[in-house]
Amino acid sequence: PGNVAILNEFSKCIESKSAFAVCYADLDKFKAYNDKYGFEHGDNVIRETARILLGAIKEYGRPEDFVGHIGGDDFVVVTTPEFANKICEKIIHDFDQISASFYNQEDRENGFIIGYDRQSKIHKIPLLSISIGVVTNEMRDISHVAQIGEIGAELKKLAKSVEKSNYVKDKRQE
Repeated sequence: PGNVAILNEFSKCIESKSAFAVCYADLDKFKAYNDKYGFEHGDNVIRETARILLGAIKEYGRPEDFVGHIGGDDFVVVTTPEFANKICEKIIHDFDQISASFYNQEDRENGFIIGYDRQSKIHKIPLLSISIGVVTNEMRDISHVAQIGEIGAELKKLAKSVEKSNYVKDKRQE
């Protein structure tokens, strides 16, 4: 499901007044991967990531949990705070297990690809990883879907600041 379904799911969470966790998942270094390997390979990475998220929900979540595709390499998982940690750990584990298979042998062995920045300077770009920011209403009141997006963007940025797959769960109080 895409953005309309995602916003509807967020609204249901807020309206229900029950505890929820929204996990924003984003692939790190995906643009560089897509630039080197092409859109067809990039689409395969997106499909495999979706399968990993669905598998994590199936194993550690509840039947009513939700997985949505925001677009590009961005996804959301909606669950409850009690399951969020296990789901994130499973996503990271499974993604890290498969991510090297997306590359050719030389890039796998090197542990990086060669890419260019906007100034045409060459860089060694690490292999794909996944970062997840987890928004919950455990310690703060969330009354609008825009809050979920704003907090999620902050947490995802923090998670991306580490050069490996990881997740950051919001523990701030109002």
